[in-house]
Amino acid sequence: MALGEAYSAMVTGVQANLVTVETTVGPGLPGMHIVGLADAAIGESRERIRAAMNHSNVPWPKTKIVVSLSPAGLRKSGSHFDLAIALSVVAADLPDPEVHARLRGTLFFGELGLDGRLRAVEGLLPVLLAARSHDGIHTVIVPEGNAAEASLVDSPRVLVAPSLAAAFAWLQGIGELERASANPAEASVVRPPDMADVAGQSEAKYAVEVAAAGGHHMLMLGPPGSGKSMLAARLPGLLPPLDINQTIEATAVHSVAGRAVSLPIHTAPFVAPHHSVTRAALLGGGSGRPKPGAVSLAHHGVLFLDEVSEIPAAILDCLRTPLEEGTVRLVRSRRDVTFPAKFQLVMAANPCPCGAEEPSKCRCASRARVRYLNNLSGPLRDRLDIFVRTQACGAVLRDDAEPSAAIAERVAEARVRAMARFGCVNGRMSPHTIRRGYPADDAAMALLAAHLAAGDISQRGVDRALKVAWTLCDLDGAARPNLDHIARALDLREGLV
Repeated sequence: MALGEAYSAMVTGVQANLVTVETTVGPGLPGMHIVGLADAAIGESRERIRAAMNHSNVPWPKTKIVVSLSPAGLRKSGSHFDLAIALSVVAADLPDPEVHARLRGTLFFGELGLDGRLRAVEGLLPVLLAARSHDGIHTVIVPEGNAAEASLVDSPRVLVAPSLAAAFAWLQGIGELERASANPAEASVVRPPDMADVAGQSEAKYAVEVAAAGGHHMLMLGPPGSGKSMLAARLPGLLPPLDINQTIEATAVHSVAGRAVSLPIHTAPFVAPHHSVTRAALLGGGSGRPKPGAVSLAHHGVLFLDEVSEIPAAILDCLRTPLEEGTVRLVRSRRDVTFPAKFQLVMAANPCPCGAEEPSKCRCASRARVRYLNNLSGPLRDRLDIFVRTQACGAVLRDDAEPSAAIAERVAEARVRAMARFGCVNGRMSPHTIRRGYPADDAAMALLAAHLAAGDISQRGVDRALKVAWTLCDLDGAARPNLDHIARALDLREGLV
């Protein structure tokens, strides 16, 4: 009985496990049987594979076919096993040593159309990273639609195939496949919105600059039309480009989420879910294979929650653990899935239900004003570093407004100082590090101690204020936070306590 063996993979979270596809053909009633905890999508692949092979003039064995996906204890789902199953069937029916040798060192990842064309699939990047760490895999064959995503990884060798026929010709050694690369023609220059577009709001602009320089979480409060959303949308344009590791991580999350990845993600993502967002949409989840939510899609970028007063407190409090740990762990009965979630949180809200520009014009009852932001719990407020009020502005756009490029230069310089000192931005310093190794000067620490003793700030608030003070220090080019930096940091936190 002949045996064909190929490799594919199963993605769980942003991790991938290699799957061996073994196929035998032999006596028995014609038909294909797939074993190994396969879901319905894999079961349906029988008809897709047979139709694709017929359209591609690839011989279909008229015998009993048994396909085993191992390890057998790993649940498998998705249509990306199509190509590996099809070629293992071919190999089982084709006693050619060269074909079997090529199969043994190659991983196949792609869905087949009925006409034999290969369709792009989600979750490729984690598969490539898993293949890179496996000594037996030297080549990965993927659909053309995944070429840009595959170009991020230089090892193993990644080839793109437009169809089953092209992959079959390569397997026989009578055809060549091209290396995966990003298509420059697909790259559309998307300029981030410029800070110069925002009229007035000098204090709020400075607060956004501080947030960008230190990776600080912030809350903006102001009447409708005062520029809260505009300021938040311009924050990613102040952040430096992602390095190669951050690019791979961010692109992998978007790939697993099923978002079309035509080009690698080199700039900080900006994710702004609607205020009706559910817990699953925010954190991730779903039936079957869990997918990342908004907090993970904003990994290495900005998560913007507008109209935060409309979001239930139970959903907002779900952010507390990701803000501290930088990950989201989804616990299911059959598996636990962990997604990365290192994001910068920006929240915005009106000051009251009517959104009056001035307190004297507010039509809300005093009780309604008090309750309006009660969904922001104390522990969540404690995790925010900066609070800023935006004002209704009558200013018009001026030519001398500072552009994002100039602010981004200062942000980059401040981040370089922080990275040289801590190995991370100030907003991600551990409390132990900042208290023991990098306190402010004596006068500044005395001011913090006085506020703590008076109950104006919690111990976590002290740590947060110190982090903001270090960012102000880096923006000023100073060696150590002084009394002025601490006072300004406390001013930026005013309203969070």
